[in-house]
Amino acid sequence: MADVLSGRQAARNPTPAAWQLQFSPEREETTICVDIDAIRFRVGRRESADLRPSSPQISGLHAEFVTVGMRLFVRDLSSTNGTYVNGKRIGYRDVALRHRDRVRMANVEFVVHRRRPGQVPSDTTIVPSEDLAPESDGSLSHDPASVLD
Repeated sequence: MADVLSGRQAARNPTPAAWQLQFSPEREETTICVDIDAIRFRVGRRESADLRPSSPQISGLHAEFVTVGMRLFVRDLSSTNGTYVNGKRIGYRDVALRHRDRVRMANVEFVVHRRRPGQVPSDTTIVPSEDLAPESDGSLSHDPASVLD
């Protein structure tokens, strides 16, 4: 798992994160839970990314999750293989996320979870995949990019 999480993540603000990502690394039976612990949380293969999945299909800086108040948005960073929310390609716009939305970057799928108030942050937790039962209503919610820039 050391190659999945960057050193930058360990040096983050200790304030509890309101959002988490769950995903399964390639060919593994476990699921990794990662707190989104920065206003701009980048996913990609570069050393500067906050989360580095081991997939070669992920771009250097593939996408970023942006926290605005209590809301979470995802934006594609001109990736080669695109970013999808609940099966729909988002293009180059910001998309507001909800609890249990599915975000796919190339061949890696993340499930977004909103933590409840008072819930202890996980830092990074590994749980068996069968313990998770993600639900999604398949809907997509959009907000204009101007909210974040």
